[in-house]
Amino acid sequence: MGLASGSGGKKDLNVELNLLPVFDILSVCICFLLMTVVWVEIRSIETKQAIGGQSIEETDPRASLWLSIDEKNNIVVTLKTPKAADSSSTLAARNGQIDWTKAKSYLLATTSRKIENAHILPTKTTKYDQVIRLMDLLKQNGIKDIGLSPI
Repeated sequence: MGLASGSGGKKDLNVELNLLPVFDILSVCICFLLMTVVWVEIRSIETKQAIGGQSIEETDPRASLWLSIDEKNNIVVTLKTPKAADSSSTLAARNGQIDWTKAKSYLLATTSRKIENAHILPTKTTKYDQVIRLMDLLKQNGIKDIGLSPI
């Protein structure tokens, strides 16, 4: 791009733009979009706040199930009823892991009492997959409202 003779010292206006970096960024953005769109449609479990935030009319005095996972992966199940004393039982872990067969049979026997809500109380050592599996087990046994307590 030199100066043209007789043009009075003006530069040539024919400039080539390097569009290769723009196409590189665009292709990365399209790949990212295609890979992340899958996560939008994954099945999910509906949860809502377990306690608080409701008006008095929305709170009901039905029985509720409280499941607490301790550091040794034992599940402490407490059945809280409005007119009777709370009953509590512990589902002991097997080899340091949650005994899912025992938990499934216990929840099947417990949920025959028409319990509609449950609260899960994990600890800081509770693994994410254990909480999700417990929520799934509660959903399979007909409990429609599941609350998750923050750690």
